[in-house]
Amino acid sequence: MNNFNHISLSQLNGLIREALEINFMDEIWLVAEIAEMRIAGAGHCYLDLVEKNEDKLVARMRANIWKFQYERIATNFFNVTGSNLQKGMKVLFSISLNFHEQYGISLVVKNIDPNYSIGDLERKKKEIIKRLTQEKLLQKNSELDLDLVPKRIAIISSETAAGYGDFMNQISNNNRGYKFETRLFQSVMQGNGVEDSLINNLSLISIKNYDCIVIIRGGGASLDLAGFDNYNLGKAIANCKLPVITGIGHERDETIVDIVSHTKLKTPTAVAEFLIGRMQDFEEYYIGLQEALIFFTREKLAQNKIRLKQFSHETKLNTQKILEKHRVNLAEIKSSIPRIAKSYINTESQKSKNTLNRLAILKSNVLNDERTKLLKLDSKIRSYCFQGIEKEKNRVVLLRNTIKLIHPDNVLKRGYAMIIKDGKVLTNESQMKIGEEVEIKLRDGIKKSKIIE
Repeated sequence: MNNFNHISLSQLNGLIREALEINFMDEIWLVAEIAEMRIAGAGHCYLDLVEKNEDKLVARMRANIWKFQYERIATNFFNVTGSNLQKGMKVLFSISLNFHEQYGISLVVKNIDPNYSIGDLERKKKEIIKRLTQEKLLQKNSELDLDLVPKRIAIISSETAAGYGDFMNQISNNNRGYKFETRLFQSVMQGNGVEDSLINNLSLISIKNYDCIVIIRGGGASLDLAGFDNYNLGKAIANCKLPVITGIGHERDETIVDIVSHTKLKTPTAVAEFLIGRMQDFEEYYIGLQEALIFFTREKLAQNKIRLKQFSHETKLNTQKILEKHRVNLAEIKSSIPRIAKSYINTESQKSKNTLNRLAILKSNVLNDERTKLLKLDSKIRSYCFQGIEKEKNRVVLLRNTIKLIHPDNVLKRGYAMIIKDGKVLTNESQMKIGEEVEIKLRDGIKKSKIIE
């Protein structure tokens, strides 16, 4: 092989550069999708441009926008479209083509036509969102009630995904010791099989066996999320009878799956923290109810104790007043009886002097009549006294029965118990420690117990 049958690499690159300079002397308008976009510290913008055919990548090339051009282009693009230049957009670029023997071909963006709207990925997503909105599916899953304590969890993920491992580690080893029932529905989480795999798994999950569905995956390139921006998948999640919680693993990207789900969280570990938090909120809620019940019970007992003391004191005073009143009345009646009798006898004696003849006949009858009157008067007095005393006795009996009703022994008979340590009744949780022995007093006896939790 002689020297005329081959060339060097630098010579080949030189020929390529000459060919490009001859054929691409003017600026070219180029349509491409921004797959990646990065602003360097110096202010230059570096792009990764792609072309797709039915979601299949067919071409890829790097480009850059120098700082002095980028500031003008970005400002103009925002003013016209109301949106910042970002990845996922399909854009019409004005570019110049350069070739360097060492670094190869490079595209330098000179201008962007802002009227060439948003790229295919975003446009399709907006079309899907619009369609789901028109069909009233966008908020359908979020309107489902999520259990206060979602313990039975159906997980749609890949067993080898880092996000699934993070989720299981977080939820299984939580510092609160909560126990969850989980089952993995193995699924394709990247590529063309995402739609069919997820929809099939959603159809397998029974509403009777689970409280919610969790869809999780790890991080990765944004293009890997294309399978989650799908109308059929979004519709399946919207119509799901269980609340769907997503933790796709991308903080900046929001997929159709995220939008139609009941609850969207950034990462798988955030989903685990959310579920643990639901259980913790439930526990704290019922602890609060317990403390409130104890507080109001103590308040009510204290109020009733005060009222009982007041009632007892008032009853005692009223009884003493009534008894004293009747005692005075009886004394007055008793003291007046001799005076009345004497007055009456004197009167009758005077009459007898004037009517000696009639007194002999009527003496026996008059004395009997007067004796009967005195007996009736005495009977009435005794009856009135007995009625007053009996009434007060009934009040005292009612008070004694009321006191018996609230006596601790009777309270125990109604199903309550007292916790006793060292002969003292414990009234709050802070007086008890794990490992200590206490006595539980019930209506029919005392049992010893040990605090273990």
